[in-house]
Amino acid sequence: MNKNNICSLLFLCLLFPLGINANNASPKWTMEFYAGAFEPEDENWSTYYGSSKMPQVGFSIAYRIFNVLDIGTNISYGRDQGKGDLPLNNLIAGDVVHEMLPVELYLLFRARFTEGQWLVPYVGGGYTRFAYRQEVKGQDTVKGSVDGNHFRAGLQFLLDPLDEKSAQEIYRGFGVINSYLYLEYKQTEAEADKIKIGGTSYNMGLMLEF
Repeated sequence: MNKNNICSLLFLCLLFPLGINANNASPKWTMEFYAGAFEPEDENWSTYYGSSKMPQVGFSIAYRIFNVLDIGTNISYGRDQGKGDLPLNNLIAGDVVHEMLPVELYLLFRARFTEGQWLVPYVGGGYTRFAYRQEVKGQDTVKGSVDGNHFRAGLQFLLDPLDEKSAQEIYRGFGVINSYLYLEYKQTEAEADKIKIGGTSYNMGLMLEF
């Protein structure tokens, strides 16, 4: 099979459904739960905290304006702990705890063209209010929030065809029309006192459509 045939096969898999969704209802709401790693833009982060990434978790809810366009809000939380200099106030620190709480408003385009489409790529972005807090043992706590923006892109995989009986039961019990596993890349830009505190997120999550 040559390269052109492989590309054509992938395209057909993308457009045509692998299975049937829980019913013929059209989803109007989505909920997402995810976890992953946030890599701060500061190149010296590993010097302060011992690693270039920190764990984060998050939740989002969105309303489907059109079949392919969502508008929503997202909140996530990340925490890191270490020793060393503080990038936000240039102090020598002892035990350092850094926390972040970005809140986002976004528009998201999903390339979802048929019911039961098993592979759905998406892109989106919007406004970010980036809250942060640094606590140093024996010193003052630095905290605040700044405006920023973000871009996200990902790929979601329909789970319903893997167990259609369970998908039907989840629909009858909770109203979940479709369930997806997704992988996502997100870039956040934000600055506090001319210091970049944004970064890159790598997430895996569960998206439910109602």
